[in-house]
Amino acid sequence: MDILSQALNVAEQAEAASGPATLTFDLRKESHRAAYAAALAVLRIGGVDEDELIELSESGGAVKIVAVEAVPAEAAAQESPASSAYEQELKKRYSDAMTELTPDEAVRERAARETFPRVVELLKDGANVEAVAQIQYRRWVEENLDSIRG
Repeated sequence: MDILSQALNVAEQAEAASGPATLTFDLRKESHRAAYAAALAVLRIGGVDEDELIELSESGGAVKIVAVEAVPAEAAAQESPASSAYEQELKKRYSDAMTELTPDEAVRERAARETFPRVVELLKDGANVEAVAQIQYRRWVEENLDSIRG
């Protein structure tokens, strides 16, 4: 089950138990900021523009969240900004996981930078960061063996 389906499932269960669900965040609390960033990441995966969401909430409108399969192909093809807090955290964890694979910081940074775009969706779906990093690093080394030696 992908992250959007999981989020939809949780929201449906919450609404079935107590009616429409509303999230309130105190952004002075670190855990609330993390939850807010995660919520925005899930919305982006679902093709919801956060600016549109803010405008609709201020005007009393509602945003319908749909399953990934129902998102038009052009919306699904758009990548979320690399600067999203969620992706930055994933990238940091991914780079950190490569730390144990090589002592050469330049090689590690290059490998992480070049392979992260290939695996970001896997990581968003909850794949094991350490296992993905290990596999990608080995593949990257095989592809770049000449440049590493020389």
